[in-house]
This record gives sequence, structure tokens and C-alpha cells, in this order.
Amino acid sequence: MRSADRQLELLERLQALLRESKYTTTYKFALLHALCDLALELPAGEHTVPLDKVAQRVIDLYWQQVIPFQAPRGAALVSLKQSTGGPAAAVALVESWRKRHRPGAGPVAQRVRDYAPAMLAVLRKDVLRRLQSSGKPILYREPIGAQHLELLPGVPETLRRFHGLLTDMIQVRWTAWIERRNPAVSGSDALRGHLFGVDRVSLRAVVEPMLKLQNGRCFYSGARITARSAEVDHVLPWSLTHNNSVGNLVLASKAANLAKRDRLPTAVEARTWMQRNTAYEDALQSIADKTGLRWDPEGLKCLGGWLLAK
Repeated sequence: MRSADRQLELLERLQALLRESKYTTTYKFALLHALCDLALELPAGEHTVPLDKVAQRVIDLYWQQVIPFQAPRGAALVSLKQSTGGPAAAVALVESWRKRHRPGAGPVAQRVRDYAPAMLAVLRKDVLRRLQSSGKPILYREPIGAQHLELLPGVPETLRRFHGLLTDMIQVRWTAWIERRNPAVSGSDALRGHLFGVDRVSLRAVVEPMLKLQNGRCFYSGARITARSAEVDHVLPWSLTHNNSVGNLVLASKAANLAKRDRLPTAVEARTWMQRNTAYEDALQSIADKTGLRWDPEGLKCLGGWLLAK
């Protein structure tokens, strides 16, 4: 079978999987989203995904979602139900971990790595072996290894090529599932943004240290900026990557940030950005340690390579 035909077949099977209405939790959505995101960070020819990274990415997805949602015209905050029965174990774990995290309690990124084994235990029990339960495996080989998922031939390439389409489908289905189980938030245009939007509040923590790194100037225009006027921008757009690692962040003026919107960086911007990440690796690692955001230069390099080669 030709590569294009295999990719189309996989897309059709994933669409069928997402159309299922028997989900008792949102776990399958989270696992599929995590695999799509991690495929972007795999080197060319690599088909194995570390299970601890899968667990960490699932934690990242739920980290924002456990915050009670304020519907635009709602009278009260709503703790979103993500299970048809009692509390979903994975969500309950993330909620408890988030409540424990206080300023000064240590970087969130390090905590997420510490929490990964507990999340992986839930994924092994309830998700990994059930996602492909109807028929032959479509994404990864079974039985599942002790430390890695082995993606089937053509799967990483398909997940990368159709990342935007697939994550959009997953988010639409995930949001609709939550609306059905949480009538109080049904029909809210803000719900999807709450579930999957970037946490701008936490990103503000990078402003002060990164302002020093950029000598008080906009990354794109070179204009003078201050801590008050600086805006945090994703060099590789959030809408395409869902990547909040420190290496993907720069400070920009409001005008430059507005002008860039969701476009990819130009060749000159990309070269400057990559040089910045190499030259200031220690400083960026320090910012990651202090803010709790990820610092993953190898994954980010692969991610940039795939997107900028298009």
C-alpha cells in the first residue's frame, strides 16, 4: 500500500475512533492528543515514544482543565466533570497535584516529571490497552513495552502531517463530550479556550528574566520594551504546536506580536531564534527551573525542523 493510502486509512480509522460515543472518561482524547503532540518532537525515522513523556503530556493537558470554569454568564465556577461515573482517576490525581503546588514549592515541570509514574499507572490500567480494543492495532504495537510505545510504520509521519487537523478534531469531540456531561457550561464559546488555551498568566513569569536576556528589546523589531509593555510570543505558534517550553518563547512589542499572529517565523527569525537557544542554553534552563516551564531543546529542534521545512 502506498504511503499516501496508508495515511488516509489511518485518518479514517482515527475519525471513526473519535466518533465513538461510548467513552466513559476523556482519557482516550487525552492520549490521542498527547501522541499527536509528541510525534512532532520525534527525530526523523524514530518510532518509539517514551511512556514517561506520554504521561507527562497527559498531565500537561489536564493541568489547565482541573481549574474551575467560569462560564461568561454563569453565576458560579464549575468544576468540570470528565467521567460518566465517579471522579476520573487521572483528573483527580492532577487536581490533587495542582492543589499541592504553591509558589516556592518547586518548578511545575519538575513536579510533572515526579508525578509521571502515578499517571502512567492509570494510563496502563485504563487507556493504553483499551484505545485499540476494536480490531487490530492502528497506532502502536501490543503488548506495550515497559518504557516505550512503539508506533506502527507510517504513524509518526501521519500524526505530524495532519497534526492541526487531528488535534482540532480531538478538541472538538473532547469539548462536546464535556458539554454533554456538564449542562451548566453547554453552548459556551469560551469552554474550548479554557480547556486548551495557553495559560497566559503562568507565561508572564518569564518576562523579567527574559527581558534581561533580550537586553530590553523586542525579539522581532528590536524596539525598546519594558516588563509592562512586553508580550510573550510563541516562535512556533501555539495554535500549531501547543508547545509552552521556554525555548519556544520570546518577548515582543505589542505591535510586533499582533503583526506576527499565528504565522511561522521567517528564515531570518528562525535562524536568530535557534542561535539564541544555543548561545543561551544555560540561561534558558535557569528560567525553566525558576518558572516551572519545560526546557526541551532536542524536542524543540525536531519540532522546528518539521514545521519550518514545510
